[in-house]
Amino acid sequence: MKSIIHLIDVTDFTLSDATKSANWFEEAFRKLGLLDSIELIAYDGVAGKLPAVAEAVRGGSGVIVTGSSGAVFEEKPWIPPLLNFLRAAHGGGAAILGVCFGHHALAASLGGEVQWNVRGREMGTIPIYLTAEGKRSPLFRGFTSGDPAHLSHRTHVVRLPAGAVRLAYNQMTPTQAFHIGRSFGVQPHPEFTPAVLRQLTERFGPVLIAKEHFLDDREHLANFIETFRDTPSARLILRNFLDIVSGAEH
Repeated sequence: MKSIIHLIDVTDFTLSDATKSANWFEEAFRKLGLLDSIELIAYDGVAGKLPAVAEAVRGGSGVIVTGSSGAVFEEKPWIPPLLNFLRAAHGGGAAILGVCFGHHALAASLGGEVQWNVRGREMGTIPIYLTAEGKRSPLFRGFTSGDPAHLSHRTHVVRLPAGAVRLAYNQMTPTQAFHIGRSFGVQPHPEFTPAVLRQLTERFGPVLIAKEHFLDDREHLANFIETFRDTPSARLILRNFLDIVSGAEH
């Protein structure tokens, strides 16, 4: 029987190839050879479209919440309903994977706190490290502490929900992943490829240079893009999440 993945796409921008998160996750599952094993149902979260909680908590189903360009504490009309949905779905025992913004939304919905990172933006193909609990977590099976992952964010989880366990970290972002029950938040993007990260960097290049001063100039941007690499072990997070959805992690 196929697992059902309810993908809440809150990407509020498109790249030069006109793709967004739903496309990137679909391609990642294809690369893993798993696309035929799941029913992937995408919802436009920015338009307020969400799965029914009863469907999200049904056996063999899981929820993924994607990245977005803004912060979870911004006043956008679609954010409170998303947080309410995550709270209800988690309370019903749903398997949830929050990625980047989704990671923040999951933490915030369950009583954690998200703030701007005082260290600034974290972006690129960057190593993350597993805690002792992360090394035992089924979500990181096949991922070695220190393996690279794709990152792009300015906000981060500064306080975990009560009862949550930190799974990963690095110097820039102390909480790169956590879990509480069957709900998991991950700061890295397992769905990203170097091509997606390149387009994202080019799309927001003027902001990265002139506003954030993350990059010096266009030459620096071009050199930065050359550092992007594929992250196959980080992609395994998606395979492992499917195992959690189906119960196969045991």
